[in-house]
Order: sequence, then C-alpha cells, then structure tokens
Amino acid sequence: MLISKNSEKTPYDIAIVGAGVAGMTAAIYALRAKKSVLIFEETVPGGQIINTSKIENYPGIPEISGSDFAKTLKSQVASFGGKFYFSTVEKIKKIKTPSEFPALFSLKTSEDEEFFAKTIIISSGSRERKLDLPGEDRLSGRGISYCATCDGSFFKNKTVAVYGGGNTALYSALYLSNLAKTVYLIIRRNVFRAEPSLVRRAEEKENIKFIKNRVISALAGEKSLSSVVLSASNGSSAPEETLPLDGLFISIGRIPDNQRFKDFISLDDEGYISSDESCKTSVPGVFCAGDARKKPLHQLVTATSDGATAATAAIDFLNSF
Repeated sequence: MLISKNSEKTPYDIAIVGAGVAGMTAAIYALRAKKSVLIFEETVPGGQIINTSKIENYPGIPEISGSDFAKTLKSQVASFGGKFYFSTVEKIKKIKTPSEFPALFSLKTSEDEEFFAKTIIISSGSRERKLDLPGEDRLSGRGISYCATCDGSFFKNKTVAVYGGGNTALYSALYLSNLAKTVYLIIRRNVFRAEPSLVRRAEEKENIKFIKNRVISALAGEKSLSSVVLSASNGSSAPEETLPLDGLFISIGRIPDNQRFKDFISLDDEGYISSDESCKTSVPGVFCAGDARKKPLHQLVTATSDGATAATAAIDFLNSF
C-alpha cells in the first residue's frame, strides 16, 4: 500500500527508515505481530541488492537476481498490509512522551511532511564510495557508473573497466564481460578481497583483463569519459600510464547513510550507528538494522537477520508497556 501524503496523525507502532532488505524484513516481522508499520524509502524498495545481477549465497535459494529478490520481498510486505511512503526522512526527534505511549517520535520528510511513531527502526543503508577525483561528478552518467546491472547495457561491445577488488566488483566484471568487448579489472593490491570462486570465474573469461597494484589517480574526458590515469600502488614502481576507456564502473565500497541523524543518535567514527547485537541504539525505542549499523559482515543474510532482530526488539519494547 502506498501513501501519497500524510493525512494521519495517529502514531504508527513502528516507523522503518529505509526499504532495503533489512527494513522490509523488519516490516514483515512487525506486521505479523499485528503492529502498524510505515516504511519510508527514497527511491526503489530493495536497496543495493537490486544492483546485484545474481545472488548465489542465500540459504535455500540456489540462484536469483537481486531485483527479483527485492520484488518478492516487497510483495510479501504488501501482502501483510505494509504501507510505503516514498520520501527522504530528513530529521527525527523525540517528542514529550504522552502517558498512553511508551515513546513518541516525529519524523520529518524532505517534503516537510510530518509523521509520528512509537518506535523507529533505522535501516538507511549506505551509498557509493566515490574516488573524490576532479571531474568525477561531472562525468557521472557520462561514462562513470556505480552500478553495472543498471548501466551495463550502454556499453555493449565497448571497452570498460571495473575498479575494486571485492565481491561486488567481481560480479560487476562478470556481468559486463557478457556485454562489453573488453573489461579491465583494476585493483590497488595484488590479491583480491573477493571470494576465490568469483576470481576463478573472472580468470576464465577471455575478455576480462587484470590490472593489479594500480590506483586511478585522474579522469579525462569533456562530454564523456575518455580515459583514466593509472598510478602505482602497494609499493610498486610501475610508471604512470593512461588507459583509454568508454566506461568506468567504480566499486570500492560504500559509506553508511546516517549523517542526517547525527544529532539524534550516536554514530561511531566511521558514521555507523552504534548498537549492540539486539540492534538497540543509544535512544530507547530506536533500533537499527542492515548496513546502517556497525558489524563485521555486511551481506544479504546478515541484513535479513538484523531486520528480524530489530523488529523483535521493537515489538518487545512496545509490549513492555
């Protein structure tokens, strides 16, 4: 169910900020416990998983695309009566607690709408980490992309590069190898952080070329990207070189998208929400889940675990009053 504007002043039991995998999992658990739930999302439900061409490591599902997984999850939320509001939550504050509510929070959106909730689960996810090089913003969408499955089709039979050495970078390179003429896989070290099985699959692709011990130090192009400058890294003495490219896919990690809440809730030095394993935060009645919180492993399976844990904690909090 979609909400187009705020015409309801009655507080929801649980407001969920972010309709990624963690947020939607939390919604399912909360709705099954007969709690009223409103889910805020800036763009499309699913979060970063929609950019994954193939999921192969989720228990019980041998293979599924990220977009199909997200669509199924959204349908499941809707089947339990979950409500979505498509806007950015810019500010959260605690209101004086009426005696009939265990807690009460105000959530203001970018459209200056105001919603109320007794508890909150922040699952705001993360955003792409950029190179922070001159010209990057200008060339974004003009040869530079952060999502292979979103933009790969624009580079059919062309020469592209993927910058990064983790699982997402390897998945991107493999996906692009079925479209592009040549795919350069550039990493700043001489070993990958990705799973060995993905590296082996990339090594078997004739049109994937490995460039190790290099960093991208400059970008070139006026109307669109034309080349990148590669500099030595990891103690290498290799000379600087220019690599002509039609497209560059940047995959060097993500940054938690929590800065807008820094005056409301405790964040660590990296911007993650501080929490314990029950997903409780520094503010009673507020919980977190998914890539928004600090944890050793950021994966699909841990996102669903966080969603279930945060929802259960919120339900217990509500039921304790």
